[in-house]
Amino acid sequence: MGACISCGATISSGSSTCTSCGTPQRQQGAGRSGGGSGGGSGGGFCGSCGTALASKHAPCPSCGHVKTTFNPQPAGGSSGFCSSCGAALIGKSTQCMKCGYSKTKYNPLQGAMLKSSGTTLLLSILLGLLIGCCGVGHLYVGKIGPGIGMLIGGWVLLIIGAFTFGFGVGIALIIGYFILFIYSIIDSNKQCKIYNEFVNQNGRAPW
Repeated sequence: MGACISCGATISSGSSTCTSCGTPQRQQGAGRSGGGSGGGSGGGFCGSCGTALASKHAPCPSCGHVKTTFNPQPAGGSSGFCSSCGAALIGKSTQCMKCGYSKTKYNPLQGAMLKSSGTTLLLSILLGLLIGCCGVGHLYVGKIGPGIGMLIGGWVLLIIGAFTFGFGVGIALIIGYFILFIYSIIDSNKQCKIYNEFVNQNGRAPW
């Protein structure tokens, strides 16, 4: 009994053609003399475990894997395999040394770039109530333009409202400031979430 040189199917020792795929078979004696001197495998090696294959497209006799590209594992063991070419990876999130594929876009500084939603709310509420600074939460997450606009707008509403408090317009301006204050809290928290989601996906700040 033997194996087909193309598909690896089992064939009788005297058969000249594979009954599964129809590939003509070379004589077993010639095959052994040609391959034995080199000490290698004419069919390549399993891309999963490295076992020699009977033919290029034959299933691995050890693990059943069908890829033929084999890369020895790096020293110290492997932390997984590339989903593109099957090569062993040094680390779980590292780039494949063979084809350059990367499962994830990993940035070691990514965690330091994230903004805290708690800090955003604390800055917006405390500074807005104590010293009338709306927009500080936006400044914290990098929204400089809206942050400065809310800061100036809040001061204008407070100052003019304080001087005209005895009139109806002053009360309206103070109410307008509190509306701006509440909006700045809600929007700064929303912008913080948008910022963190973008950093997690792209490894850099969105603005």
